[in-house]
Amino acid sequence: MRGVEKIWILLTAGVLAGCSSVPERELENAFFHQRLKSYEITDAQPITSEFQDAADAAWKNLENGRSEQYVGILELGDDALLARVHLIRAARRSIELQTFIWKDDPTSRFVFDELVKAAERGVTVRVLIDAMNLPASPDTLARMARAHRNLEIALYKPLSENAVVGSIGFWENLVFKTKRMNRRMHNKLLLVDGRIGIAGGRNYEGKYYDRNPHFLFRDRDVVVAGPAVMDMLDSFELFWQDHDAVFLTQLTDVRRAFEKLPQEPARFASANDAWMFAEVDARANDHALSKTRTTITIHEADAVTFIYDTPRKFNGGKERMDFDEWFEFLLSESSDRLVYQTPYLIYSRDVRKGFKKLREQHPNFRVIGSSNSLAAADHTHVYALSFKHRKELYKKTGIDIYESKPYPADQHAYVHGLDALVEQAIREAGVDRADIDQIERAGPLLCIHAKSLVLDGKIALIGSHNFDPRSAKLNTECGVFIADVEVALELERLILNACAPRNAWTVSRGPTTPVISRFSGFIGAISTALPVFDIWPYRYTTNYELKDGHAPLPPRDPNFQNNYINVGYFPEVPSSSTVIQARLMKGFLGWARPFM
Repeated sequence: MRGVEKIWILLTAGVLAGCSSVPERELENAFFHQRLKSYEITDAQPITSEFQDAADAAWKNLENGRSEQYVGILELGDDALLARVHLIRAARRSIELQTFIWKDDPTSRFVFDELVKAAERGVTVRVLIDAMNLPASPDTLARMARAHRNLEIALYKPLSENAVVGSIGFWENLVFKTKRMNRRMHNKLLLVDGRIGIAGGRNYEGKYYDRNPHFLFRDRDVVVAGPAVMDMLDSFELFWQDHDAVFLTQLTDVRRAFEKLPQEPARFASANDAWMFAEVDARANDHALSKTRTTITIHEADAVTFIYDTPRKFNGGKERMDFDEWFEFLLSESSDRLVYQTPYLIYSRDVRKGFKKLREQHPNFRVIGSSNSLAAADHTHVYALSFKHRKELYKKTGIDIYESKPYPADQHAYVHGLDALVEQAIREAGVDRADIDQIERAGPLLCIHAKSLVLDGKIALIGSHNFDPRSAKLNTECGVFIADVEVALELERLILNACAPRNAWTVSRGPTTPVISRFSGFIGAISTALPVFDIWPYRYTTNYELKDGHAPLPPRDPNFQNNYINVGYFPEVPSSSTVIQARLMKGFLGWARPFM
C-alpha cells in the first residue's frame, strides 16, 4: 500500500471517528434493566436527625410568614463525610446526589454502600456524575448500576458509547468533540427528602474527606435545612431530565458487564478499609451532630438563596446565567470589603473591570483573596497563568493575595485525625520516626479547594464556583447565598485564618531599585502582554514571610517590608522541575487563560 493511500485511509478513519455518535437519554433502557436488579426491601427505619427537626422548624417559619432557615458550615473533611452518611441514614423518601468527580476509592465505596442500604429500606436514590472523569471501570460501573432497583445512576455528557474510550478515543474526542469535552457539569449537591441539602466544593474521593495520608483538599460545604432545598431539587431535576444525562446501562461496555453479573450483588466497601470509617460509622447515627462535633454548628439564618446554572448554559454560552447575575448584583451593592477563598486566581476581563470599578467607587474598599501557593497547588498550569498576571491582580485589580503554605501551622485544626494520617504516611514510607526532623511534614500536603466569599461581613457564599473564566463561561455551577451576619462573620473568620502569617505567605511588591526596577517593570509589562514567549524572569510581586516578633501588616502598608522577609516567588516548592514547569507554562500558555 502506497504512503498516499495510507494517509487517505487514516484521514477517512479520523473523520468517521469524529462523526461517531454519543448516547442520549433513553428511558426505555433504564426501565428494561431495572427489572434485572435486586428489589429487597427491609424493615429498617431511618435514624432521627436534628437536621430533619431544623427542616420542620424552617417550614413552620415559612407558614408563619418568616424567612429564617437553618444552615451549618462543614469545614473539616471528616465532618463533611459524617454529615453525608448521617443524612443518608436519615432519609425517609428520596436522595439525590450530583457531583463532578466520583473516584473509585475506599471513601466513595463506603458512601455508595450507604446509598444502597437506603435504597434497600425503600428510599428512591438517584446519582448523577459528570462523565469527564471516568468514575470506575466498566465492571465496577455495572455493579453499581445493578445494586438495587431503587437506585439509579446516570453520567452527564459522556463522550462515547463506551465508558472506556482508549488512547484513540481520547484523541478523537479532543479533535472532534472539543466543545463537548470543554463544557462540564461542575455542580455538587446531596439532597434528602427535598428538605435538607449539602452544597459546596467537595467531590467524592478520600482527598476531600481527610482520608489520604499524602494529599488533602481544604474544602468547604454548607448544609441547608429549609425551603431553599426545593430550588436545589429543581436544579437537580433539570440536569437529571436533560437529554445528556445517560443511564449507565446505555454504555455498551457497561451493559455487557451488567448482563453477566449474578443476581445478588455484594457490598462495595472492603472489610480491610473498615478501620478508616469506624468513627464515622459509629457517630453517624447520633441525633445531634452539633453535640457530637463542636466543629459543626447549626445557625438560624435570616435568608438563604440557592442560585444555579442550568444545562441551557451549554447552548452557545450566550445566555446570562442566574449565578453570574446574582453575584454581580451583590458585588455592585458592596461598599466595604470582599473576603474570599478559591483554588485559582484567574479572572475574566469583566471580573477584573468590576473589581476596578468597585475600588473607584469606594476607594477604601478592600479585596482579600486566599488561594494556593505553587507549593500547595494541585494544578501547576493554572497556578502558572495566575502567576503570569499577578501584577495585574495585585496592582490594577487591587487584590491582597495570601498564598497558602503546604503545611500550615494550623493543620491540626484543619484536618480531623491528622496524627493518624501522619503515622500512616510514615508506615507507608518505611522510615523510622526518629529520622524525620519535622514530623508535621511527613503527613498530607494541604491544598485549598474551597470556593467561598463574604461581602461586607453580611452576605456569605459557599458553592462550586471558582470565580474563574471556566466557571463563568464553560462549566455549570451552583452555590448557596446566605444573608446573615452571624454566618457571614463565621465564614470570614475561617477565610482570614487561612490568610494568617502562620498559614500563608503574603504577596506584596518586590524590593525596588531606582532605574533598574523601572526598566525591569517596563520589560516585564511587555513580556506579560505576550500570549507566548513571556520569558522575562522578574516579577512585580513576590512572597513574604512575617519576621519573628513583628506584627502583621497589610501588603500595601508603607512599613510592610520592615516586618517581613522576602522568601521568593515559589517558597517551599520541593522540586526544581516544578518551578521550571511553572515558568515554561507561564511563558507559553498565556493564550489559554479564557479556558482556565
